[in-house]
Amino acid sequence: MAGLVLLLAGSPALAQQAPGAGAPGAASAKAQIPDPWEGINRSFMKFTLAVDKAVIAPPVHAYRRYAPKVMQTAIRNVVYNLYEPRTFANDVLQLRFRRAGEATIRFAANSTVGLGGMIDVAGKTGLPAHESDFGQTLGRWGVPTGPYLFVPFYGPSDIRDGFGKLADAVGDPVAWTIGGIDTTFGQVRAGVDVAQARVDVDDTLESVRTSAVDPYATIHSGYSQNRAFMIDQAKGVPAAAEVNTLPDFGADSPAPQPGPAPEPAPTKP
Repeated sequence: MAGLVLLLAGSPALAQQAPGAGAPGAASAKAQIPDPWEGINRSFMKFTLAVDKAVIAPPVHAYRRYAPKVMQTAIRNVVYNLYEPRTFANDVLQLRFRRAGEATIRFAANSTVGLGGMIDVAGKTGLPAHESDFGQTLGRWGVPTGPYLFVPFYGPSDIRDGFGKLADAVGDPVAWTIGGIDTTFGQVRAGVDVAQARVDVDDTLESVRTSAVDPYATIHSGYSQNRAFMIDQAKGVPAAAEVNTLPDFGADSPAPQPGPAPEPAPTKP
Protein backbone atom coordinates (compact mmCIF):
# COMPACT_ATOMS: atom_id res chain seq x y z
CA MET A 1 0.00 0.00 0.00
CA ALA A 2 2.70 2.45 0.99
CA GLY A 3 4.72 1.48 -2.06
CA LEU A 4 1.78 2.22 -4.34
CA VAL A 5 1.29 5.63 -2.79
CA LEU A 6 4.95 6.55 -3.05
CA LEU A 7 5.18 5.27 -6.60
CA LEU A 8 2.20 7.26 -7.82
CA ALA A 9 2.85 10.42 -5.85
CA GLY A 10 4.55 12.31 -8.65
CA SER A 11 2.66 15.33 -7.29
CA PRO A 12 0.04 15.77 -4.63
CA ALA A 13 -2.67 13.80 -6.33
CA LEU A 14 -5.91 15.31 -5.18
CA ALA A 15 -4.45 18.67 -4.38
CA GLN A 16 -3.44 19.37 -7.93
CA GLN A 17 -6.01 17.36 -9.88
CA ALA A 18 -9.43 18.15 -8.58
CA PRO A 19 -12.45 20.34 -8.95
CA GLY A 20 -12.09 24.06 -8.80
CA ALA A 21 -8.61 24.56 -10.20
CA GLY A 22 -10.00 26.88 -12.81
CA ALA A 23 -13.06 27.86 -14.78
CA PRO A 24 -13.65 25.15 -17.38
CA GLY A 25 -14.66 25.99 -20.90
CA ALA A 26 -18.01 24.92 -22.26
CA ALA A 27 -16.59 21.67 -23.65
CA SER A 28 -14.72 20.93 -20.41
CA ALA A 29 -17.83 21.40 -18.28
CA LYS A 30 -19.52 18.56 -20.17
CA ALA A 31 -16.52 16.25 -20.17
CA GLN A 32 -16.85 13.07 -18.18
CA ILE A 33 -14.16 10.41 -18.13
CA PRO A 34 -15.71 7.03 -19.04
CA ASP A 35 -16.36 4.93 -15.95
CA PRO A 36 -16.95 1.30 -17.01
CA TRP A 37 -15.51 0.04 -13.70
CA GLU A 38 -17.78 2.13 -11.48
CA GLY A 39 -18.67 -0.74 -9.17
CA ILE A 40 -15.12 -1.56 -8.14
CA ASN A 41 -14.15 2.13 -8.14
CA ARG A 42 -16.95 2.87 -5.69
CA SER A 43 -15.78 0.01 -3.48
CA PHE A 44 -12.20 1.28 -3.52
CA MET A 45 -13.33 4.80 -2.67
CA LYS A 46 -15.63 3.66 0.15
CA PHE A 47 -12.85 1.58 1.69
CA THR A 48 -10.27 4.33 1.28
CA LEU A 49 -12.45 7.00 2.88
CA ALA A 50 -13.35 4.70 5.78
CA VAL A 51 -9.69 3.95 6.56
CA ASP A 52 -8.80 7.60 6.07
CA LYS A 53 -11.45 8.76 8.53
CA ALA A 54 -10.40 6.26 11.18
CA VAL A 55 -6.61 6.31 10.83
CA ILE A 56 -5.29 9.19 8.74
CA ALA A 57 -7.63 12.11 9.40
CA PRO A 58 -7.01 12.43 13.19
CA PRO A 59 -3.25 13.15 12.96
CA VAL A 60 -3.87 15.42 9.96
CA HIS A 61 -6.39 17.43 11.97
CA ALA A 62 -3.95 17.63 14.88
CA TYR A 63 -1.17 18.85 12.59
CA ARG A 64 -3.37 21.54 11.08
CA ARG A 65 -4.60 22.67 14.47
CA TYR A 66 -1.42 22.66 16.51
CA ALA A 67 1.57 23.02 14.16
CA PRO A 68 2.65 26.65 13.68
CA LYS A 69 1.10 28.13 10.55
CA VAL A 70 4.46 29.50 9.48
CA MET A 71 5.90 25.98 9.55
CA GLN A 72 2.94 24.55 7.63
CA THR A 73 3.28 27.18 4.92
CA ALA A 74 7.05 26.67 4.65
CA ILE A 75 6.70 22.89 4.23
CA ARG A 76 3.97 23.31 1.63
CA ASN A 77 6.06 25.83 -0.31
CA VAL A 78 9.11 23.56 -0.32
CA VAL A 79 7.03 20.64 -1.62
CA TYR A 80 5.65 22.67 -4.51
CA ASN A 81 8.98 24.32 -5.28
CA LEU A 82 10.54 20.93 -5.93
CA TYR A 83 7.91 20.30 -8.62
CA GLU A 84 8.90 23.36 -10.65
CA PRO A 85 11.59 21.48 -12.70
CA ARG A 86 9.03 18.83 -13.62
CA THR A 87 6.56 21.56 -14.51
CA PHE A 88 9.22 23.17 -16.70
CA ALA A 89 9.88 19.89 -18.52
CA ASN A 90 6.21 19.33 -19.28
CA ASP A 91 5.72 22.94 -20.36
CA VAL A 92 8.50 22.45 -22.91
CA LEU A 93 6.95 19.19 -24.14
CA GLN A 94 3.65 21.06 -24.55
CA LEU A 95 5.42 23.89 -26.45
CA ARG A 96 4.33 26.35 -23.77
CA PHE A 97 7.62 28.16 -23.64
CA ARG A 98 6.41 31.25 -21.78
CA ARG A 99 5.09 29.02 -19.02
CA ALA A 100 8.38 27.11 -18.99
CA GLY A 101 10.19 30.40 -18.46
CA GLU A 102 7.87 31.27 -15.59
CA ALA A 103 8.55 27.91 -13.92
CA THR A 104 12.29 28.51 -14.30
CA ILE A 105 12.09 31.97 -12.74
CA ARG A 106 9.94 30.69 -9.89
CA PHE A 107 12.34 27.86 -9.10
CA ALA A 108 15.41 30.08 -9.25
CA ALA A 109 13.90 32.84 -7.11
CA ASN A 110 12.28 30.61 -4.52
CA SER A 111 15.27 28.29 -4.21
CA THR A 112 17.65 31.19 -3.51
CA VAL A 113 15.94 34.29 -2.15
CA GLY A 114 13.11 32.10 -0.88
CA LEU A 115 15.48 30.06 1.30
CA GLY A 116 15.21 26.73 -0.45
CA GLY A 117 11.59 27.24 -1.37
CA MET A 118 10.25 27.95 2.11
CA ILE A 119 9.08 31.40 0.98
CA ASP A 120 7.12 31.84 -2.24
CA VAL A 121 9.00 34.95 -3.30
CA ALA A 122 7.91 34.66 -6.92
CA GLY A 123 4.26 34.36 -5.96
CA LYS A 124 4.49 37.47 -3.79
CA THR A 125 5.85 39.42 -6.75
CA GLY A 126 3.00 38.40 -9.06
CA LEU A 127 4.25 35.18 -10.64
CA PRO A 128 1.89 32.43 -9.37
CA ALA A 129 2.56 28.73 -9.61
CA HIS A 130 0.94 26.61 -12.28
CA GLU A 131 0.71 22.88 -12.82
CA SER A 132 1.96 20.88 -15.79
CA ASP A 133 2.23 17.10 -15.71
CA PHE A 134 2.83 14.35 -18.21
CA GLY A 135 -0.82 13.27 -18.22
CA GLN A 136 -1.64 16.79 -19.36
CA THR A 137 1.14 16.59 -21.94
CA LEU A 138 -0.31 13.37 -23.35
CA GLY A 139 -3.76 14.93 -23.48
CA ARG A 140 -2.39 18.01 -25.22
CA TRP A 141 -1.18 15.76 -28.05
CA GLY A 142 -4.44 13.86 -28.35
CA VAL A 143 -4.02 10.77 -26.15
CA PRO A 144 -7.47 9.80 -24.78
CA THR A 145 -8.12 9.38 -21.07
CA GLY A 146 -9.08 5.74 -21.03
CA PRO A 147 -11.32 4.51 -18.18
CA TYR A 148 -11.66 6.36 -14.88
CA LEU A 149 -9.88 4.85 -11.89
CA PHE A 150 -10.14 5.45 -8.17
CA VAL A 151 -6.81 4.20 -6.87
CA PRO A 152 -6.93 3.13 -3.19
CA PHE A 153 -5.15 5.63 -0.91
CA TYR A 154 -4.30 7.83 -3.90
CA GLY A 155 -7.54 9.11 -5.34
CA PRO A 156 -9.13 9.79 -8.72
CA SER A 157 -7.22 9.15 -11.92
CA ASP A 158 -7.57 7.50 -15.32
CA ILE A 159 -5.39 5.27 -17.48
CA ARG A 160 -3.67 8.17 -19.24
CA ASP A 161 -3.01 10.14 -16.05
CA GLY A 162 -1.86 7.06 -14.16
CA PHE A 163 0.77 6.44 -16.84
CA GLY A 164 1.59 10.14 -16.74
CA LYS A 165 2.22 10.01 -13.00
CA LEU A 166 4.58 7.09 -13.41
CA ALA A 167 6.44 8.95 -16.17
CA ASP A 168 6.66 12.08 -14.01
CA ALA A 169 8.07 10.04 -11.14
CA VAL A 170 10.63 8.25 -13.29
CA GLY A 171 11.68 11.36 -15.22
CA ASP A 172 11.60 13.87 -12.36
CA PRO A 173 14.64 16.17 -12.82
CA VAL A 174 15.03 16.66 -9.05
CA ALA A 175 15.15 12.91 -8.47
CA TRP A 176 17.79 12.50 -11.18
CA THR A 177 20.02 15.32 -9.92
CA ILE A 178 19.58 15.25 -6.14
CA GLY A 179 18.29 11.80 -5.29
CA GLY A 180 15.50 9.38 -6.17
CA ILE A 181 13.45 7.00 -4.06
CA ASP A 182 16.52 4.82 -3.46
CA THR A 183 18.17 7.64 -1.47
CA THR A 184 17.41 9.09 1.94
CA PHE A 185 16.49 12.41 0.35
CA GLY A 186 14.10 10.74 -2.06
CA GLN A 187 12.42 8.69 0.65
CA VAL A 188 11.96 11.69 2.94
CA ARG A 189 10.68 13.78 0.06
CA ALA A 190 8.18 11.09 -0.98
CA GLY A 191 6.87 10.79 2.55
CA VAL A 192 6.47 14.54 2.94
CA ASP A 193 4.80 14.78 -0.48
CA VAL A 194 2.19 12.18 0.45
CA ALA A 195 1.55 13.78 3.84
CA GLN A 196 1.24 17.27 2.33
CA ALA A 197 -1.13 16.02 -0.36
CA ARG A 198 -3.43 14.68 2.35
CA VAL A 199 -3.23 17.90 4.35
CA ASP A 200 -4.11 19.93 1.27
CA VAL A 201 -7.34 18.02 0.61
CA ASP A 202 -8.50 17.83 4.23
CA ASP A 203 -11.18 20.52 3.99
CA THR A 204 -12.52 19.11 0.74
CA LEU A 205 -12.69 15.54 2.01
CA GLU A 206 -14.63 16.71 5.05
CA SER A 207 -16.97 18.69 2.80
CA VAL A 208 -17.53 15.71 0.50
CA ARG A 209 -18.21 13.44 3.46
CA THR A 210 -20.73 15.76 5.07
CA SER A 211 -22.34 17.64 2.18
CA ALA A 212 -22.23 15.66 -1.06
CA VAL A 213 -25.35 13.66 -1.89
CA ASP A 214 -23.19 11.21 -3.84
CA PRO A 215 -19.51 11.71 -2.92
CA TYR A 216 -18.35 9.32 -5.63
CA ALA A 217 -20.20 11.17 -8.40
CA THR A 218 -18.99 14.52 -7.05
CA ILE A 219 -15.34 13.49 -7.15
CA HIS A 220 -15.64 11.76 -10.53
CA SER A 221 -17.34 14.78 -12.11
CA GLY A 222 -14.97 17.29 -10.56
CA TYR A 223 -11.86 15.35 -11.56
CA SER A 224 -13.15 14.94 -15.12
CA GLN A 225 -13.89 18.64 -15.49
CA ASN A 226 -10.60 19.75 -14.01
CA ARG A 227 -8.50 17.49 -16.20
CA ALA A 228 -10.43 18.57 -19.29
CA PHE A 229 -9.79 22.18 -18.30
CA MET A 230 -6.06 21.52 -17.94
CA ILE A 231 -5.93 19.87 -21.37
CA ASP A 232 -7.77 22.87 -22.85
CA GLN A 233 -5.16 25.12 -21.23
CA ALA A 234 -2.32 23.12 -22.76
CA LYS A 235 -3.97 23.36 -26.18
CA GLY A 236 -4.52 27.11 -25.83
CA VAL A 237 -8.32 26.84 -25.71
CA PRO A 238 -9.73 29.95 -23.96
CA ALA A 239 -11.68 29.24 -20.78
CA ALA A 240 -15.30 30.32 -20.65
CA ALA A 241 -16.55 32.68 -17.98
CA GLU A 242 -18.52 29.99 -16.16
CA VAL A 243 -17.24 28.97 -12.74
CA ASN A 244 -16.86 25.43 -11.45
CA THR A 245 -18.95 25.28 -8.30
CA LEU A 246 -17.76 21.86 -7.20
CA PRO A 247 -15.57 21.59 -4.08
CA ASP A 248 -12.02 22.85 -4.46
CA PHE A 249 -9.48 20.17 -3.61
CA GLY A 250 -6.40 21.76 -2.08
CA ALA A 251 -8.02 25.13 -1.29
CA ASP A 252 -5.26 25.91 1.20
CA SER A 253 -2.54 25.12 -1.30
CA PRO A 254 -0.48 27.83 -3.02
CA ALA A 255 -0.43 25.80 -6.24
CA PRO A 256 -1.83 25.67 -8.74
CA GLN A 257 -3.23 29.17 -9.03
CA PRO A 258 -4.82 30.67 -12.14
CA GLY A 259 -1.96 32.19 -14.08
CA PRO A 260 -1.76 34.27 -17.23
CA ALA A 261 -4.06 33.54 -20.14
CA PRO A 262 -3.11 30.38 -22.05
CA GLU A 263 -0.72 30.74 -24.91
CA PRO A 264 -2.16 30.31 -28.40
CA ALA A 265 -1.77 26.81 -29.77
CA PRO A 266 1.17 26.50 -32.19
CA THR A 267 0.16 26.80 -35.81
CA LYS A 268 1.55 24.68 -38.59
CA PRO A 269 3.77 26.49 -41.10
